[in-house]
Amino acid sequence: MSAALEVYAQEGKNANLSLIAAKCGLSRTTVYQYFKDESQLYQYAVKYTTDLAFSQYTSEKWAQITDPVEKITRISDDILNKADTYEKQVNNFLKMIDKFEDLQDTVARRTAKLNLYFARLIRQAIKENRMKKCSAQDVADKLTIMLETYLFQMVLFPQNKTKIREIIHDLIQVNVI
Repeated sequence: MSAALEVYAQEGKNANLSLIAAKCGLSRTTVYQYFKDESQLYQYAVKYTTDLAFSQYTSEKWAQITDPVEKITRISDDILNKADTYEKQVNNFLKMIDKFEDLQDTVARRTAKLNLYFARLIRQAIKENRMKKCSAQDVADKLTIMLETYLFQMVLFPQNKTKIREIIHDLIQVNVI
């Protein structure tokens, strides 16, 4: 998986199973024993990387952050910082969405998982009187949309990245008591 992610990051739309197999020191036939096609491999790569992030945010280290508002802020910042660190990969990923039709559904499901986690943290913050009473789902939707927007803006209009970071922090802080 790590070799596949590397090839996707370097080659973007030009990535293919032959390049991935070569990077792994395997034949294409061997790769086909695990994945029916390149689309399935790429979807697995998306699931793999997002699962790593989700497991990180629910790890013991993150569990030590007991303030839900701080956790929301730190997770948002972590996502933004990772996007900045892996800007080339994000750029190539966005290009790959057009290449694989069913990838949009995979991304939507993975984003929904993050959205539900944010909504749960927001409900916890409201219950602990750390946030104003509001629609937790509405705030989570806005936060998720702003994080997605950041990814597109960093590729298309990188000059807007700082402003979007400010908007994300404002969105969180406007509901804090």
